[in-house]
Amino acid sequence: MNKISKYIAPLVVAGVGLSVTSCDLDMSNPDAFDANGFWTSQTQFEGNITAMMQYWRGTYDNQVMFQTGEYRTDIYWTVEGTDGSGLRDLDPPRNAIDASHPQLTNFGNWYKLISECNTYLYYDEQRGDIIDPTAREYLLGMVYGMRAYAFFQVHKIYGTGPLRTTADVVLGNYDDNTLKMPRCEAEDLLNQIKSDVQASISHFNAGSGYSNGVFNANKGVYYWNKAASEMLAGEVYMWSGKVSTGNHTANPADVTTAKSYFQNVINNYSYSLCTSFDQAINSKDNNPERIFSTFYSVTEATNNWYNYCMYDIITGQTPKGVFWNAVEQDGTTWSNNASRSTMYYNPANGTEVQTDFFKTRMNGQQHQAIRNTYFYQFDREDERIYQLQPMYLPTDEELENNVRYIENFDPEKYHLGGCYIWKYHGLMGNAGVMVGANDMMYYRLALAYYYMAEIANFEGNNADVEYYLNAVRQRAYGDNWDASKHAYKAGSFLENEVAILQDKAKEFLQEGQHWWDLRRMTAVKGGSDADHLIFRPEGCIGYGLDFDAHPMWNEVSANQISAAANRALLENNTPLLDYATQKHLVLWPLDKSLLDDDNVLEQTPGY
Repeated sequence: MNKISKYIAPLVVAGVGLSVTSCDLDMSNPDAFDANGFWTSQTQFEGNITAMMQYWRGTYDNQVMFQTGEYRTDIYWTVEGTDGSGLRDLDPPRNAIDASHPQLTNFGNWYKLISECNTYLYYDEQRGDIIDPTAREYLLGMVYGMRAYAFFQVHKIYGTGPLRTTADVVLGNYDDNTLKMPRCEAEDLLNQIKSDVQASISHFNAGSGYSNGVFNANKGVYYWNKAASEMLAGEVYMWSGKVSTGNHTANPADVTTAKSYFQNVINNYSYSLCTSFDQAINSKDNNPERIFSTFYSVTEATNNWYNYCMYDIITGQTPKGVFWNAVEQDGTTWSNNASRSTMYYNPANGTEVQTDFFKTRMNGQQHQAIRNTYFYQFDREDERIYQLQPMYLPTDEELENNVRYIENFDPEKYHLGGCYIWKYHGLMGNAGVMVGANDMMYYRLALAYYYMAEIANFEGNNADVEYYLNAVRQRAYGDNWDASKHAYKAGSFLENEVAILQDKAKEFLQEGQHWWDLRRMTAVKGGSDADHLIFRPEGCIGYGLDFDAHPMWNEVSANQISAAANRALLENNTPLLDYATQKHLVLWPLDKSLLDDDNVLEQTPGY
């Protein structure tokens, strides 16, 4: 079969258990299972959903959280690493993508999950009466929700794709030519997404009495659940209310519909904001904020893709003692003092030891780096700044005298040489190194608050803009909170939209939001496509910073990176995309291999 049509063959896993056990799935052809071998018990229907979630985790986390949701934004630098190391995979942040350099292939592989959902729905129709009626409804809620999510990713990434809702191969169709399907109209795909997510919520309501020790455990956060469908419904209607795509024209009434879904998540569940930002991200247990996430652990499955934004321990300058690093020996908090890079200097006895932080956290080679501009947007009293580890350039005099330690280090007097992300702490692995065991959160309560702030701005309700934005901001400042200094005071539509965008960028780094926010949010309510912040200087990650008033942000020692290179890290006024020449880049191209293989598919317009 060709590459797309083969994805309609189901990925059924026989004999799976009811716990997430591996990132990899043993995928088999449906012909291997006859009527007596699979789909013959409720346990097997439940096990198939477990298999879907295993496949989801192993396939989509990096794509959703980073590749499509953030990496093409101007948070990331596009030249050499700030510590002297060479970066990799720079086409996406440069937005240098085309059919030969598409970043994603085969529609991001979302049709594999769609195929799995189609197969489940087919067998539910044929044999679903063997399932307890309440369980059957709940499981259908999960499957319709997952299919809606998959189709929504296709819509946001590509505009549209084939609209396949039947399990053709299961029904006996093996003809490659008839299995080929062209891309549908964007409006038709959106209507299918809305239909699926509404069906999901209805089935969840009908199956509210279902009890399963795995699917419902810990509020069901590791499996698709009703609140996840309501969050998705809110996102879908926000998108269709503000973004025009193909033959779909943004419908402002959909924003009002979105509001009802987010309100329901906020008001009718037992979710609440965690007491600290770090708890929201790095706590697995007793985390009341999580709505839907994928599961990782040291002993079962790890995910280290976000380590690629750490410094290069092999070739970079950071581990060679060039930069000042203001962290405690264990690396958990910033210090008032600074030691040279990976070595912690103890002034009491004049000895140096490798800090626990660099020994256990930083490992592997750096692939991506963030702009210094992102760091400068933070207030020092904002707890979210601690998801970053800044490295400061020493002065020429300090280098010449081999100064190793500075008491009462003042970072405002030093140039920021580079800034590394340490948002996901992970857990200690067997080799004495932290490994990626953080759960990846697709939906958490703070996201609903930001959407409600955006909706309030759309409605002209400044009081609610302040309420929802400041609810999350106050959590971020914790004991430092002073409303007179830190609370947002609402202004014009554009001022509010930018404030929501920038604060959300601080909250959701590497959680797959910023690219879509730039695509959806706009400088003018009801304006043209050109008014979306992805085409406006107000959408730049450094917008609002006055670099000319801070020469330390622009001039650097001749012994380190050049002033021009440092200035490139601080770009704050150039739109991410030029509307006149690059508006097609808001969507991804189909890869050349796929187009060569399937002659009914048409390339994304503009490529």
